[in-house]
Amino acid sequence: MKRLIFMYFVLAVLFSTNPVLAHPAKSMVLDFSLQEHILRVRVSHRTKKPLKHYIDKIVVELNGKEIIEQKFKSQISKEGQEAVYMIIDAKPGDKITVIAYCNVSGKKKQTIKLRKEETED
Repeated sequence: MKRLIFMYFVLAVLFSTNPVLAHPAKSMVLDFSLQEHILRVRVSHRTKKPLKHYIDKIVVELNGKEIIEQKFKSQISKEGQEAVYMIIDAKPGDKITVIAYCNVSGKKKQTIKLRKEETED
């Protein structure tokens, strides 16, 4: 009987450590071109199994209002997730916030304020 209880204890410990191994994105790089109205998002989220543990959703906000929500079924690579969005209403002075969600646990949030791009003559 003690052996059976011990086995259940070991199994419970093993299965309860899975969420501990989960983690939110490590970092995020946002690059917005005012000329092209293109936002490039690179989320650093290392995982050994990008089909099981991945960035499953990216939300984009413009000045605090949600304008884009994209869901994923896997991660593009073991290193992280990438996405590209066209935001035609963005202008200098606006704030773009991106939130990347891990399908297991956690999220990462990053905000940029748009500045007028200097053009070369």
